[in-house]
Amino acid sequence: MSPTPKLIKIGSAVLANEQGRLDTKVISSLVKDVASMVKGGQPICIVSSGAIGAGLSVLNPAKQPRKVRKMQALAAVGQVRLMEVYQKEFSKRGLSVGQILLSHEDLAHRKSFLNTRATLEQLFSLGVVPIINENDTVSTEEIQFGDNDRLAVLLANVIESKKVLLLSTTDGLKDTRGDQQTIPVVGGIDSHILSLAQGGNSLGRGGMGSKLMSIDLLNRSGKTVWLANGKTKSIIQNWAKGKEVGTRFETSHPMVSSREQWMIQHLAPKGTLHVDKGAAEALLKRRASLLPVGIKKIQGTFEPGQLLSIVHDGCEIARGMSRMGHLQVQKVLGKPKKDLLGLLPADLPHFVVHRNDLVFTDAI
Repeated sequence: MSPTPKLIKIGSAVLANEQGRLDTKVISSLVKDVASMVKGGQPICIVSSGAIGAGLSVLNPAKQPRKVRKMQALAAVGQVRLMEVYQKEFSKRGLSVGQILLSHEDLAHRKSFLNTRATLEQLFSLGVVPIINENDTVSTEEIQFGDNDRLAVLLANVIESKKVLLLSTTDGLKDTRGDQQTIPVVGGIDSHILSLAQGGNSLGRGGMGSKLMSIDLLNRSGKTVWLANGKTKSIIQNWAKGKEVGTRFETSHPMVSSREQWMIQHLAPKGTLHVDKGAAEALLKRRASLLPVGIKKIQGTFEPGQLLSIVHDGCEIARGMSRMGHLQVQKVLGKPKKDLLGLLPADLPHFVVHRNDLVFTDAI
């Protein structure tokens, strides 16, 4: 039986030199360690930022652009250069790489999520190292507000990884703002830990706050996470050998099912169902399916199989995959089962969200 894949996320600042251009020496060092693990039988998935920095290396503008369109152009050019360097370095060590460009939207539907998993499993079986980046060239919203820390959260679920290494340019989580002492182990993310978050940099979009929120999601899925400095020599090799690197974020949460992880980790459900008190009690106390009669209002446009937020009195109480589209839900809103006949196709169920497709707020 093959080992469970491990995920390594490499931040943009790790791959950049002092001028903000691509640092090929750093990539070579990181690839050397990853190649050693893969040749030893350990499947590795890399989530790599750095396309914009690589674009700067190719086009060499006088200053780094700030406008979205120009950054997208840099990412388009830079992604080619970034993969060229990865391919060259892995090829030196007898390994092939596969490129996958994703946005959060690509993983928002269960079917595309499972298709992504199937592709990655095939790449692992062939001994190929998948290198994944956010699709910056078409994701306008993500290039402004998204970051690969959150993409790494989703990918760790896709490959069912239990161990995740986040490489940044920090040695880990500092005990106080500006202090050089690194906290070696953190038991969980609480308000004190969040207060230690620091801002990001001009190249990376994910500051410490984003990283801690992503780590919290990973911990809640039963995963152990390390945050370490990607510019430290042999950092991946030392991690692979079980040495303490950076800050290790332990979790007391048990591993939950992949489907539950998918529902927990998606930060932007496609729609919202506002339910009445009776429906809320049925969901929370009896873990019942959500019926149309208990739904007061819907927001958003969605299709069957997409993730929805379920809200009572302004608070999210659960998430679930809809068995109906928004137009169908609108038709049956607030109606009891006996009144549904003729309003929906015969092959549609009488419930909107089945109890097996629900995850509750205490897990989110």
